[in-house]
Amino acid sequence: MRDKWNRDSAILQFDKPQLNALIAPAFPTSKVKAFVQAEGGLANTNIRLDLDNQAEPILLRLFVRDSKQARKEWQINKLVHSTVPSPEFFYFSPENQFSGHPYILMEWIEGLRMEEVIAKLNADEVVRLGESVGSTLASIHNFNFSAAGFFDSDLNINEPIDVGSAGLLSYANDCLIDGIGAERLGAELTRRLLDFLTAEACLLDQWKGAPCLSHSDFGGSNILIKETSDGWKVSAVLDWEFAFSATPFFDFGNLLRAPHGTITGFEEAVARGYQPDGAKLPMEWRKMSLLTDLTAWLDFMTRKDPGANLIADAQRVISQTIDNWKN
Repeated sequence: MRDKWNRDSAILQFDKPQLNALIAPAFPTSKVKAFVQAEGGLANTNIRLDLDNQAEPILLRLFVRDSKQARKEWQINKLVHSTVPSPEFFYFSPENQFSGHPYILMEWIEGLRMEEVIAKLNADEVVRLGESVGSTLASIHNFNFSAAGFFDSDLNINEPIDVGSAGLLSYANDCLIDGIGAERLGAELTRRLLDFLTAEACLLDQWKGAPCLSHSDFGGSNILIKETSDGWKVSAVLDWEFAFSATPFFDFGNLLRAPHGTITGFEEAVARGYQPDGAKLPMEWRKMSLLTDLTAWLDFMTRKDPGANLIADAQRVISQTIDNWKN
């Protein structure tokens, strides 16, 4: 779906002398010999850099949409890097002298984006990959916090949120009644969605687990995978700018959106990899993730310029969630 959505911001352009200046604090003896825009992402600018005296390339990531998220992503990397497959971060700057945006220099991780590969895998390969993705997601959710909410730049909870039924219903009203969401979804679907949430959102209140780290954009574009002797495995989880403290269901909801969630055997393999002892997820975890993921689709409908494709996807996903709920 994402490949047809609008970008949130323009891609920044730099020449070699400018790139040399940006890498100088971390690589003072290096020069850029080649560079190319990296694929993926709809908001920030990511540039692969090949340096003249380094065996491996590096990635330059510039935070265009929300500069406040740059230091947060730096801090999250320090928290998770030893246990979650992720790039090593080399350098962070809160600004740059050319565009003004903060940036991070990080390790370039070889791998393919999961969204590019998964549909081509056979059944056994899908299972191995799903188990690796589930295990990786469990390693993310192992980080707990005192409350659910949004982080400041040092990973303190500076804006607590309600991730239960009351929070979802309140947010839906903010987006659909007080915001522009109803106009984009249409009156009939808006009514159906509000009625559905009023009847079903209480399921979220069954979750009593501690608030945990949520990547919040845990989908095929941010999961790099590679083929190993033991099947396809996660090589890195990228782009943590939306991370916050929540429940596991935000990440499951994102991950299992179509088309990934419709691939035979993938959902079950993810669950096995996440809970090898079978003890972590509640019986209704899939429905809880579908409910929680509606938060993201509501958010999409309040964006300044979501574009016709994203609006159509939101209408379709919300309708399918309601229509298939009892199945």
